Parts: sequence; C-alpha cells; structure tokens
Amino acid sequence: MKNLFEKWKTRIPKYSEVHKDIFTSLSQKFGAEGEKKINLGKHFSTNYELYTYAFFLGLYNNEFSPIPDGEKKTDFSHHIQHWGSKTTVSTRKDFTNLQENMFIALLAKTDIDLVALEKGELDEDDAVKALVKTMESYTNGGLILIKEKLEENPNYFLQPTSFLNMILEKEKV
Repeated sequence: MKNLFEKWKTRIPKYSEVHKDIFTSLSQKFGAEGEKKINLGKHFSTNYELYTYAFFLGLYNNEFSPIPDGEKKTDFSHHIQHWGSKTTVSTRKDFTNLQENMFIALLAKTDIDLVALEKGELDEDDAVKALVKTMESYTNGGLILIKEKLEENPNYFLQPTSFLNMILEKEKV
C-alpha cells in the first residue's frame, strides 16, 4: 500500500476550466504569503490550498461531481507531494499529514479491490487513476458549492469565518 501512496503523490490533479475564475479570485498562482496575500485580496496563499479546501468541502458535503467528458481540464503544475513545501516559505506548515488524510479519504471513497491490488491482479497505475478521478470529482463538487455561494452572495467570502462556516453548514456525511 505504501507504493500506492507514493505513486498518488506524484500526480497533478486537474480541475474543470469552468472554475478557473474561482482560482483567480480566491488564490494566488505561484503563491503569496502574509501581507502580500492580503494586499492581493486573496484568501488562499496558493492554488493547491484552494484545491485542498474544495476537495474537503466536496467530501464533507458528499458532492461527488465528476468533471464531464469533453470538458476542458487544467491544473496548476504542482505535484501533490510538493504541496506545503517549506523549501521557499518558512512560515508554511508541512502538508504531509494533510496528504495522508486525503489519501485515506480517497481510499475509503474509491471502489478499489485492495486484495486484487495486493495480489497483483489489479494494476497500481489503474488504482492511482481511480484515486485521482475520485479526488477531482469531490474537488469539482466543492468548487461548484463555492461557485453557487458566490452567485448567491458575491461578498460572502469577505466574512472572516466564511470558509469554515461553509464546511460546518452543509455537512451531510
């Protein structure tokens, strides 16, 4: 199972381009910490922080929404294993525990025959593809919820606890 986690971490998950505006308005491509983030009016220091939030928002709300076939996908060219990297930012926390929790949630929510995988009857790459597809689907669900909230009230995220409230309000699982 360790290999599956290591392989999953080398992937770059994607999101639907219909949500590109959400990333542009709420997070900073290539990162912005502290005062720079505030001056830019961003809520998340990096795109992968917003991606992670959207994943858990979708997961906790059971919003599994696969990206439709044919819909253009994009990514932010950052492997999961490098999320939370502290090499350039000393104030950033390590994301290792977060990555492990995401992986565990994905294992629980993805239909993978772990016995067949252990016996070598299921290809690891196929299992990782299934995990990434599940991740992208819950993230897409979370991004849809964020989009709906912005359409309902464009100033909603100006409240200091709005992102926390959104997770706590809609918990259905």
